[in-house]
Amino acid sequence: MGRMRRYILRIILNTWPHILSPLKVISLEHAPDNTWCRVTAQCAVPSRMMALGFLPHEQVRVVRRSQFKGGPLVVQVGNAVFALRADEASQVQVEGAS
Repeated sequence: MGRMRRYILRIILNTWPHILSPLKVISLEHAPDNTWCRVTAQCAVPSRMMALGFLPHEQVRVVRRSQFKGGPLVVQVGNAVFALRADEASQVQVEGAS
């Protein structure tokens, strides 16, 4: 029975290696495109952003970026899609991005 448990554990860790790895916290401005992330609970988001739906533990993703450096980002929060300035996106901290 012990060999079977080790075998199953090895399969799980090879399939989902992120289970034991700590989540990386970055700003939304630097999050990878088309990857779902969560807003961190420790993030101090301005009230305007909270009104848009940037609440702790909410799923967000960067849909598209401007071709200009420091340009706006198209961000999806739940089912809503917004365009944010780069400085606004830098105020939102997300976790789970690789």
